Amino acid sequence: MQTRTVEQSIEIIRRRLDPEGTKEPVIQRQGLDRILVQLPGVDDPEAVKRLLGRTAKLTFQLVDMRISATEAIQRGRTPPGSILMQSASDDGRSYVIEKRVMVSGEMLDGATATFDQNNRPAVSFTLNAAGARRFGKVTGENIGRPFAIILDGKVVSAPTIQSQIFGSGQITGDFSVAETNELALVLRAGALPAPLIILEERSIGPGLGADSIAAGEIAAIIGIILVAIYMVASYGFFGGLAVGALTVNIILIVALLSALQATLTLPGIAGIVLTMGMAVDANVLVFERVREELSKGRSTIAAIDSGYQRAISTIIDSNLTTLFAALFLYIFGSGPIKGFAVTLGIGIATSMFTAVMVTRLLIVFWVERKRPTRLVL
Repeated sequence: MQTRTVEQSIEIIRRRLDPEGTKEPVIQRQGLDRILVQLPGVDDPEAVKRLLGRTAKLTFQLVDMRISATEAIQRGRTPPGSILMQSASDDGRSYVIEKRVMVSGEMLDGATATFDQNNRPAVSFTLNAAGARRFGKVTGENIGRPFAIILDGKVVSAPTIQSQIFGSGQITGDFSVAETNELALVLRAGALPAPLIILEERSIGPGLGADSIAAGEIAAIIGIILVAIYMVASYGFFGGLAVGALTVNIILIVALLSALQATLTLPGIAGIVLTMGMAVDANVLVFERVREELSKGRSTIAAIDSGYQRAISTIIDSNLTTLFAALFLYIFGSGPIKGFAVTLGIGIATSMFTAVMVTRLLIVFWVERKRPTRLVL
């Protein structure tokens, strides 16, 4: 039982800290009941501790209408089958809640940060099929009764049921935008089977891995230079255009990784270096096809057009097979493996775009301006 609890906690921690698979955390079990978490590129350790410290157990329970919270406090007891709960906000309000859980967070299918009708931060959620049926049955049979939304043993809100609701709802309260983003994340990741207690925290500066990162950067630069030399030596001016498209490809990769707020570690750099060589594969296929067409005596424009048309299916097939491999690495891998898969997948997508679109655009622009009668490739 303890082993299962620790393994489940590790998976939930991974989903909380690395939902997109771009942070490359190292999460390992130590001993019987301890978990080691190593997360590179963290600027706000307190935010990480908040994510790990929340159990995020969500339940939906009916409010007991037989007695008010004030009366329950005065009497010092609640009716059988009910319990007194505090509000999650600072208003000091209490509720008498029926102990029976009508819908649990295990039935959640998704949660996103959004805004309510009054433009206040909120969390919208959707339920799976079983949860939707249960939610619809409960709300349909209890119209006019308050339905409490309880998170980690505290009442977030207790709206009155106005009509039967199926499949989705909204959690409102005294939230900030950052809090709704955090709440949506922990709800998507799932509730921890047991509370986590942080025993030790260490922050290590970037100097420890600076040499490795610098070596990776040098390898990337050398790779770019060698690819550029080969393309120009093999295909001349057209090879230079391919190098220009490769530069656009690198810019797109960095932009997408920045948008995902990815942490670039050595496996991520390896994925980028690998895509640099793969990025010119499509250009090599096209240029070789164009050479074949020129050798048959076709005109410049006809050779270029035919070269792209005949090479496009091969380009798509070769890149899709690698993309599938990256997809399986992302699905079944974790930590650095998943980070490598992300950079590799992004690199494949951008390289296909730059090879088919950007290089072709540059070639067409050059042909339209120069109108060469004879093409040497």
